[in-house]
Amino acid sequence: MREPDVEISASVKADELVFHETPDVEERAGAEPEGESGASTDRRNLPRPVKRNTTYRDVRVSHRLSARLTGADDEDGSAEPDA
Repeated sequence: MREPDVEISASVKADELVFHETPDVEERAGAEPEGESGASTDRRNLPRPVKRNTTYRDVRVSHRLSARLTGADDEDGSAEPDA
């Protein structure tokens, strides 16, 4: 599989983190008109789901979104010429 055409990564870290309310998180990724997308998250010292009013220490979260177009590509990733 070839590398993504677009990739966005972000990381955050905190010495201490407290959630006073349970977060409602929704994630959507897509590639238009034709493509494949994916997402991954790595968490350190932060469980799923988090608990209200609990102190988490030495927290790190890294998130990655990626997408690639697949419509007119051949096997080596170059575009097909118009016939």
